[in-house]
Amino acid sequence: MTRVRGNPQRQGLIAGLLAAVFFGLSAPLISVVSQEGSPLMIAALLYAGAGIALLMVRGFRGQQQQESPVQRRDLPPLLGLTVLGGMVGPICLVQGLTLLSAGSASLLLNLEAVFTLLIAVLIGREHLGRRGLIAAVLILSGAVLLTEGSLHGATLQGTLLIAGACLAWGIDNNLSQRLSQRDPLQIAMLKAIGASTPMLLLALAAGQSLPAWPVLLGLLVIGAMGYGLSIWLDLLALRHLGAARESVVFSTAPFVGVLFSVMVLREAFTSGMGTASALMLLGVAVLLKEDHAHWHRHDAFSHAHRHRHDPTGGDPHHSHDHPRNDQLSSDPQQAYWHAHEHQHAPIEHEHAHVSDVHHRHGHRQGG
Repeated sequence: MTRVRGNPQRQGLIAGLLAAVFFGLSAPLISVVSQEGSPLMIAALLYAGAGIALLMVRGFRGQQQQESPVQRRDLPPLLGLTVLGGMVGPICLVQGLTLLSAGSASLLLNLEAVFTLLIAVLIGREHLGRRGLIAAVLILSGAVLLTEGSLHGATLQGTLLIAGACLAWGIDNNLSQRLSQRDPLQIAMLKAIGASTPMLLLALAAGQSLPAWPVLLGLLVIGAMGYGLSIWLDLLALRHLGAARESVVFSTAPFVGVLFSVMVLREAFTSGMGTASALMLLGVAVLLKEDHAHWHRHDAFSHAHRHRHDPTGGDPHHSHDHPRNDQLSSDPQQAYWHAHEHQHAPIEHEHAHVSDVHHRHGHRQGG
């Protein structure tokens, strides 16, 4: 039994920011060792490190009974995000890092937020309110300001490779959001193992050798933090925030990469970087204050996922009854988390919400 704690949207924001920090640090770190092996081998070792880290987390936490496991109908999107996000994206990134400076490549990663946001709003029918739009404009304006001042000397090929990685991750983020109601740790593990194993086998079959053990160990550690823990935390953010808002939060990752490049790799820090940093941080603060609420209707449907059972009415979307032997709380008046197949009855109400799996309704212009 897991008691209800805190605000899920606030928890999603914190998880998204932590994921951004871990991923933001990974790009400049990878650039240091990007010449030590082929992009395929480096990408394979990064995701091998991710898989090892996630297996350790799974062993520490044990089987989480309050999570909904992956089902057969989830396999197509899981395959898509594994190939695009776990293989295509990292290979393009590593290849691009061999052609660009760490700062330039980190800043170009802002394109991931643009692609994720456009796909989520235009194709995924997610809603982004006024505050969300303001936050997106602030952060992406900072990204444009940074990128414009730091692409000197970057090759077109390197830029296109980073853009290709961002497009792959933008599609990955939207596919992941559709699976975010499943066990996020299981999704992240399957993605990491499913991506690293074929890439490693292909690299070895092509005659590529493993890098020297200090580099190998470094890549495993970078992958554990920048891809393993980051993917898991980002799935939690996608669950609570939706892909559009997650993309705004995650777009702070390039800022982290630039800060690391300046402070550790000793790259130049310009006044434009300072202004852009302020814009990006202000955008996150605006997003934190967002409160989207209006009258809306839920149609009847059924699905399985982790949800809060709250007899006091704190979660009107999950007020269904449970068989007596399914009552997981010793006190039936206490809220708790669990997962099972359940039916949603039609309901109309008004409350604050985001574009999660329960709120894919239309919005009137200006609403």
